[in-house]
Amino acid sequence: MAISIIDQYIPYITFIYRLSFLIGLLSLLLAKFILPDFLQYGKTLSFQKTSSKKHREEKSRLDIIIHYTVPKAYFSHFYILSTFLSLITCVSYANYALPWLILFHSLRRLYETLYVSKYTSKSRMNWSHYIVGIWFYSVLHIILNIKLKKGEIPNDLHKWSATLFIISSWDQYMNHKVLSRLVKYSLPKARLFKLTSSPHYLDELLIYGSLISYNTEFLWLTVWIFTSLSISAVETQKYYKIKFPKEQIAPYAYIPFLI
Repeated sequence: MAISIIDQYIPYITFIYRLSFLIGLLSLLLAKFILPDFLQYGKTLSFQKTSSKKHREEKSRLDIIIHYTVPKAYFSHFYILSTFLSLITCVSYANYALPWLILFHSLRRLYETLYVSKYTSKSRMNWSHYIVGIWFYSVLHIILNIKLKKGEIPNDLHKWSATLFIISSWDQYMNHKVLSRLVKYSLPKARLFKLTSSPHYLDELLIYGSLISYNTEFLWLTVWIFTSLSISAVETQKYYKIKFPKEQIAPYAYIPFLI
């Protein structure tokens, strides 16, 4: 009886999270052209603040809300949430490979945010990034569990997609180590940073793209990653060009020979 009730609501849940992606993509476009401060975090946020010629003035409540920031170290909350949800899924579907891959990804990223990435008190992100991160990892696990429950995800490990997942995960870890060793917002030049300004974003795209072979519903996540990180990568490259005008900047912002 309980199972049939859950099944009854799955189409509505699916519709809602798909709608949330469409709203999110529309919001990215609106933020890009109307409220760009929502898209700033880390070094681009710090640069935007220091390069502004405005003095601190009395701000409206709306302005305070728009520009409210939280510590960038809160990124760890995303992976704490994802690890917790992954553990529940792995217990429920222990014979399926995909939940274990996502658990691995969550634990790796949690480790990186806690022990590899260097966050100072000035490392901030707009509150919207925090909300979006919680939403993204919640939807990831909603999709995963719905498709597992419906029997629409194979239990075996897909060799080629798993290879892409593992190589991209390793490369992302190494790229995050490069960033962690930089002297405060200096220009990264090691590894693929010579070719693209944000190779760790490219790795993220490949990681989530590798999930599509298990079920095409993960395409929603991949499109979101592609769109949101394209904007962030372009902003990062723009920051590098302004901050380091005499340095040789990577020719591409995100995806070599494309963006």
